[in-house]
Amino acid sequence: MGARVAVVGGGIAGLAAAWELAGAADDLDVVLIEASDRVGGKLCREVVGGTAIDVGAESVLARRPEALRLMDELGLGALVVNPAQAGASIVSGGRRWPMPKDTLMGVPADPESVRGLLSDDEVDRLVAERVGAPLATDVAVGRFVDDRLGRAVTDKLVEPLLAGVYAGDSRQLSLEMSIPALYL
Repeated sequence: MGARVAVVGGGIAGLAAAWELAGAADDLDVVLIEASDRVGGKLCREVVGGTAIDVGAESVLARRPEALRLMDELGLGALVVNPAQAGASIVSGGRRWPMPKDTLMGVPADPESVRGLLSDDEVDRLVAERVGAPLATDVAVGRFVDDRLGRAVTDKLVEPLLAGVYAGDSRQLSLEMSIPALYL
């Protein structure tokens, strides 16, 4: 018998670690230890409006290929259901604004699409994007967007979206992990 490895905690990180370890070597015995009555941590299934859905800080972002590959590896690919399209909105200045079309996690492709939500000065700052040298190391999403597009884009567009998707502060989240398309 090979080595025995214990993974403590059956939340999503512990489950992912146990899965990777189990596939790493044939002679590795992986034991998962979980204190609660179920695995999954904050991710679980709840009934909302009569329909069972996955809930949590980030159930699954279906555009992440590694998440979809893992679903397939686990034999769950056929169970993935994409939600119906619903219009997202942003509340700013006491008003509800539709989420501009063609954004990448809140970063607009067309600065004019956010005029009104952003002031004229803020749109002008966005238009005057400061493109720097390629990144040598990872940075926080908020810092990257602040530096290149202005704080208003971070505060009014990126932060509300990332707070909902990742349940975190954009000025603390990794650009490489959160929005890899901007990191490239």
